[in-house]
Amino acid sequence: MIDPKTEDAFRTIIGHAVHGRNDDAEKAIAQAGQQAMQEFTTLAIQAAGYVVIDTAGRWPTDADLASAARIATETLPGMPGSREDVLAYLKSVVFSAGTFDGHPLTPLYAAAALTAGFKPPQGSDWNDWLDVIEAGIEAADAMRREAGPAVAFRLFRK
Repeated sequence: MIDPKTEDAFRTIIGHAVHGRNDDAEKAIAQAGQQAMQEFTTLAIQAAGYVVIDTAGRWPTDADLASAARIATETLPGMPGSREDVLAYLKSVVFSAGTFDGHPLTPLYAAAALTAGFKPPQGSDWNDWLDVIEAGIEAADAMRREAGPAVAFRLFRK
C-alpha cells in the first residue's frame, strides 16, 4: 500500500511540475528528504509505466516510447531534461532494469508530463487519473506473481 504521507507529497510535487512551478517542486523535494525522494522515484517509475502501457494498449514498442517521450516534453516544455533524456529513462529504467544518468528530476517530471499529457478514457484531469493509476499500482502490489499471466490474458485478449 502506498503510504498516504508519501502519496500526498508526491501529488504536491507532481502538481507543481504539471503547472510549471519547477522551483516549488524542487523545494518540496528538498523538504521531503532523500528517503522520500527514493519513494517518489519508485512511484514515478510505476506511474510512467502505467500510462505508457495503458495508452499503448499493450507492452510498448520503441515507437510507443518515442511517442510518449515526445508528448511528455511537449506537455511540460520547461521540464528538466530533453526528449532524449525522457526516452532513455523510459527505455532504461521504466521498461528494463537499467540505470539512468540523466537529470535527477527526470523521473518526477516525466511522470507528471505523461499523466498530464495523456488523458484517461473517461476524460478526467491528471489528478483524477493519478487516483486510478495509484489504485492500479496498489492492486498490482497486492497480487501474487502467479496471477500475472492470467491478468495479461484477460486484459489483452481480443
